[in-house]
Order: sequence, then C-alpha cells, then structure tokens
Amino acid sequence: MESWSPSGLPAAPQLQWGSHLAHFFASGDELHDLLIPYFKAGLENNERCLWVTGEAFDAERARSSLRAAVPDLDGRERTGQIEIVDGDEWYAAGQKIQPQELVNGLLQREQDALALGYDGLRTNGNCAWVREHQWPDFLTYETLVQSAVRGRRMICLCSYCTEELRNSAQLEVMERHDLTVPSLPRAPRQHGANGAAILIDGLRAVPQDPEVQRLRDELARQKRVFDFAMTASDMGTWRYTLADNICVYDENAQRLYGLSEARFLHDDEGVKSKFHPDDLELMWARVAKALDLESDGRYDVEYRVKQFDGSWRWLSAWGLVEFEGEGSDRKPTAIAGASRDLTQRKQAEEQQRLLLDELNHRVKNTLATVQAITTQTLRTARDLPSAREAVERRIHSMAQAHDLLTSRSWKGANMTDVVARALEAFTPTQVQVSGESVELSSRHTLALSLALHELATNATKYGALSCSGGSVNLAWSVRDGKLRIDWKEDGGPPVAPPTQQGFGTRLLEVLLSRDLGGSMKLQYDVAGVRCSVVVAL
Repeated sequence: MESWSPSGLPAAPQLQWGSHLAHFFASGDELHDLLIPYFKAGLENNERCLWVTGEAFDAERARSSLRAAVPDLDGRERTGQIEIVDGDEWYAAGQKIQPQELVNGLLQREQDALALGYDGLRTNGNCAWVREHQWPDFLTYETLVQSAVRGRRMICLCSYCTEELRNSAQLEVMERHDLTVPSLPRAPRQHGANGAAILIDGLRAVPQDPEVQRLRDELARQKRVFDFAMTASDMGTWRYTLADNICVYDENAQRLYGLSEARFLHDDEGVKSKFHPDDLELMWARVAKALDLESDGRYDVEYRVKQFDGSWRWLSAWGLVEFEGEGSDRKPTAIAGASRDLTQRKQAEEQQRLLLDELNHRVKNTLATVQAITTQTLRTARDLPSAREAVERRIHSMAQAHDLLTSRSWKGANMTDVVARALEAFTPTQVQVSGESVELSSRHTLALSLALHELATNATKYGALSCSGGSVNLAWSVRDGKLRIDWKEDGGPPVAPPTQQGFGTRLLEVLLSRDLGGSMKLQYDVAGVRCSVVVAL
C-alpha cells in the first residue's frame, strides 16, 4: 500500500499516512474551501472519513456542500464510508475530557476501517467546542494523538478558530501537530469608506495575523534545529506498535537501520534478517521488561543491525512504552523512542580491550625478561657494583626501546631509529651506520634493541670502542623477507675467544632465537668481533 495519500489541498497535494495536521480559520467559508476538497479526495481514495463539525460550518451545511462535490454522498453515508456529526454531539461539550478514551476511540475507528477494506481513516475535528476549563485536558488529548497516529493508516486534521484562541494557545497547538495547513489563498478585498469589504473576482482574502505567522516561523525554526541536531548526533526516531507489530522509522533512523522505507514488520523473519542473532535474546528481554505493567515502561538496549552491504552497525535504542486504560484494563500499546549510532564507540572499546590485553602480555614478558637479566647478571658478576651497573644498563636499554615504541603507539619502529636509540649512550663518532628504511614490529624492536646494546657494551669494555682508534661498522639489508644485520669491529685490542660463554652472549642467542625465530653467528676474529644476525620480518 502507498505510504502517501492525495490530500485535495493545493498547499500539500500529498499527505503521508500517520500525519497530524492543524488548520487555523477565521470563518466558515475557509472551512468550506479547505475541507470539501480534503474529504472529496479521501472518499475517492477509498478511505473511511469522520467529519466532526462546529458552529462556523455545521453538519447540515457540511453535508450539503460536500454533496455538491460528491454526488453519491448519501450512498456513501449509508454504507458508513463517511460520518458527519456536530462537535457538541460527538464530544459531549462542557463535560470533563477523557483524553485516552478519545484516542482509543479514534484508533479503534482506524482498525474498523481497515477491517472493512478501506485504505485508511481520514478525519477532521472543529475544535471550537473546547472551553477554557477543558483546554489543559484537550492539549493532553492532542499530545496523545500526535504520538498515536505515527505509523498508522490515519490522517487527522484539526481546525481551530483564531478568534477563540489566545496567542499563546496557537503555539501550543502548533507544537502538537506535524504541520500547519494554511487556508486556501484568496484575492484581497477592497474596502470603501465605511469599511465594507469588496470582493475581487468573486474571491475573498483572509488577512494574515502577524502573531500567527511569527509563531509559525518560530515553530519552523525549532523543527529545523531539532532535525539538524538529530542528524548531527547520528540519531533517529521510531515508534513500534504492538497491535500490528510494525515499527515506523523516520529518515535518520532508516539510514541507521539500513532500511529503504519507513515501515518495518517485526515478525520472526524480519527480525532475524535485520538484527544480529547474538543480540536477539537481550533485545526481546528488554522489550518484555518495558512492557511489564509493574515496570516504569522504560526501554533501553544496545544491539547490532545489518546494513545494505551486509556489515553490522552498533546502535543504542531507548524509549518509553505507551499504555492505555486504567487499573485492570491498563495495557501497553506501543513503544516510542530513538536510536543512536554506537559503532565508533564500540570499535574504540574493542581497540582499547585489545590494547589492554596486549599491554598485559607485554608487561608479563617485560617482567620475565627483567627477571632473567637480573638473575643471570648477578649469577655471573664478579662483585655487586659491577652487577648493579650491568643490570642498570640493560634495563635502561629496554626502557629506551619502550620509549621509542610508546612514541608510535606501539605500532613498531623504524630500524634507523632503533639503532640510534640503542647506540646513543656509546661513542657515536666511532660507529658507522648504513642500511635501508625498514619498519619493525614491536617484538623486533625490543629484541634488537637489547641485542645491539649488548654488542655495543662488549665493544666498549673489551673491543673496538674501548680505545680511540677503534671503529664499528653496522650495516643491514632486507632480502626475501629477512633482515640481515652485520656488526664488524676493527682497530681495537687483539681479540681472543672467551674461555666460557658470558651472559651477554647467551642473552643474544635467546633473544634472537626465542623472540624472533632468527639466528646469530658470532666470530672472534683477531682484527675484531664479527656478528651476523638474520631474522624473518
């Protein structure tokens, strides 16, 4: 079925089902000009109609005027397609208004219309019958109607006489309707000296009330601000009715939910195709909790919905249940609310969780490495001062590597930066460095930093860096996905193989084999130490 209906109104030729409209009039002629084409269009569109008239344009005049436009009106009245009644009879004027009962009656008429095969229900009510003491309850009624008609096959037009409304009341009316329908335009009257109006081309103009126009402009501005705020905050509104199991989404919500139209049927097939299976149990549990008569009617849940491209979007949905009736007759009828895009927040939370897991893993590995360094250094040290110095230097090297990784959010580091940090505490003028730009993982960064530090420490204590004439050449290259590092010392004291393997050498072998799955070849050449390292990137 179409989501739009012909209105018969030049200002808005098509009206969306679920619309709640207001019309301000000054005379019965204005009602005639607007409502005759309005109801004619509804009757011709196979809609059931309810016209509650008032003093300015009573039921007798309304019936006579509509009959001129719809020749078979009497037959349509007999079959019940249209009902025309005076407001005093319909609303029991002067009595206390029961807002929810009036809304329930209106919704029941819509259901009856659909059951009889009509496309929907079209209504107009002349609100001139409302007295001052009834006004608060009547505003409550209009508020309920505004919420209740959304998503239903209903178009409700309410007519208000401007002479009987306070200026502030006009704004109260406009705030409770989707749209204010203007009276049909007419040519202005000319006035003689006695103030009598003169018709031009048989048409009469309705003077524009500046205060009404100001209120309309203010309401339009507020609506623009609201629409802008909803779009800017990635939010959309919706209303789910229990009677037909249909949820109606506004344009923003349609985009969030990956829908191509406003109405969505929440049957098993539709729900399973749209909502993530892992979130269904929670969603229905929250719905059941909100619908519980003992609850506060608040609905709040987070779930994932499928998009057009098959991806999932996280949404937060919250709303309030609409109840009708009192006491034992009280029952839920709908849930109205809004949804907001949570995808970025959820992605950030997932990234934070992964980072915390990774940090926990790294801290454990770091502590294990520190423990191993401390234990082995103390075990092989000649005295406590030298042991303390060795431990401090090795932990400082680890800290340098951590600083480098932290500056890049632990996304690894460049080989050039790793070499510079690892060797900055030694004699830079005696070290020649060459190699291409290579991006290393955080694991490679830590292991190679410690390995280079050990080589530089040994060279400073026993090798080429222990005298002013010595030098170290450090070069690296990448071939077939493997990083090759060559450390070559020259000009230092004569080198002889150690009588036993020291902790530094064992540390190099462990780091390169365990952490990087690589290999190391260490040679004690007479001219100086030679070390070749190969690791897979």
